[in-house]
Amino acid sequence: MIGSEQTAGQGRTARADQRRRHLLDVARRLFVQQGFHQTGVAQIAAESEIKVGQIYRDFESKEAIIAAICEMDVAAWLEEDVLAVAVQQNDLPAIRAWLARFSQPEDSEEYRLVAEIMAEAGRNERIAESYRVLDGRIMGSLSAALVAIAPADIERAAIDSLAQLMMTFGVGLASRKIVLGESGSAGACRMMDRFLTSEMATLFRCHVPPGGAGCGDKAGDSSCSGASAG
Repeated sequence: MIGSEQTAGQGRTARADQRRRHLLDVARRLFVQQGFHQTGVAQIAAESEIKVGQIYRDFESKEAIIAAICEMDVAAWLEEDVLAVAVQQNDLPAIRAWLARFSQPEDSEEYRLVAEIMAEAGRNERIAESYRVLDGRIMGSLSAALVAIAPADIERAAIDSLAQLMMTFGVGLASRKIVLGESGSAGACRMMDRFLTSEMATLFRCHVPPGGAGCGDKAGDSSCSGASAG
């Protein structure tokens, strides 16, 4: 009897998770196509075929839907588990490959949503707070990756400044890609990749002690091209 109840409970949880995921996918599409202000909960309900009352039982507000979408998308894009394994194993090529996502934005639809969120954050404090939380999460992972490939004597402030630079460039490049498309942003992407590679090489090598092996002190690899993996 207990086993049957557990199975039934698991089935309800699975259906609820599937419903929430479907709703978030529909809401994301509508937000990208129409913007936040032009998309209401009633339209999300109609498009997802989920009743308005059920939506409000799952999410207290439209802002909560936006926050859940951002959380889901950031978790998928950031791949924190992949980075954690690479850092734990001191796998420098894997860390550099992970870093490449900041100089090589791929999903323009995803970045259209980011642009929409940033615009809304200037008007809506609840959205702004959600954005700050996710920004801190991304910056934490980015800084951890840079720390893992940097010589031990690099100041943390210098690494954090480089992380800020990479984030700023990445967001700017994604914005241009939204407006200009792939062909209009390809040159800027290559230029940014080279610039960030140069910045990382300069920062890490100029702190190498006499006779040191640079970034290779950690894995026998003197390459500092953390921003370039493609």
